[in-house]
Amino acid sequence: MSATQPASPPRRRAPRNSLNPDRILDAALALLDRDGAEAFTMRGLAQQLGVGTMAVYSHFRGKDEISDAVAQRLLDTIELPRGRSGDPRGELREVCLGVYRLFTDHPSALELLAGRPLRGDDAIGLIDRMLALLQQAGLSREDAAHAHVALMQYTVGSALWNTRRSRVLGKEGARDRVLAKIAALDADAYPALVALGPELLCDRNEGTGQFEYGLDGLLCGLLPRAPRA
Repeated sequence: MSATQPASPPRRRAPRNSLNPDRILDAALALLDRDGAEAFTMRGLAQQLGVGTMAVYSHFRGKDEISDAVAQRLLDTIELPRGRSGDPRGELREVCLGVYRLFTDHPSALELLAGRPLRGDDAIGLIDRMLALLQQAGLSREDAAHAHVALMQYTVGSALWNTRRSRVLGKEGARDRVLAKIAALDADAYPALVALGPELLCDRNEGTGQFEYGLDGLLCGLLPRAPRA
């Protein structure tokens, strides 16, 4: 905590026997959203809850298990298409947008989970729906599996990239400083970068719009055939 940040107010002790897994996960997500992934420790979580650290261990074996449960809770909030539109590409697009928006809404949770492998049972419904849509779009079993991984890599990676980019460029004067640094480069050595610096730092290259631009291109390449009747 920096010297300019106010100290967190003391937390009241929780009533005896009031702790449960749902309360712990609520507190974990609130802690992540408010203070960031670096503040997510078992001690910090216990303070957030107003209990002793060992009380948290009575429900979860440790931070990794809580991280997995947070991932499950977040992914469970994604609404999966019912598959009645007859448009697998459009439905895949909505699923990926749902994952992207979820993780950009909870960037600290994303950063925490990005360092851990996503287990299959964390997103079993999501994986199943995406694979079904990919096969409905005409992909073979092997191609559907590859396409699913590619879409998830792009979606989660984009959420992490855009969150960090927004954090850096959102600081006062940051965009102008980066533009000035690019403009000062040797144009003979880096001609394309110097020429396109303003376009790279344009607002349109950020956020959901930028993600959708890349997602549409990826889906177009992955699903070149018309869907099966």
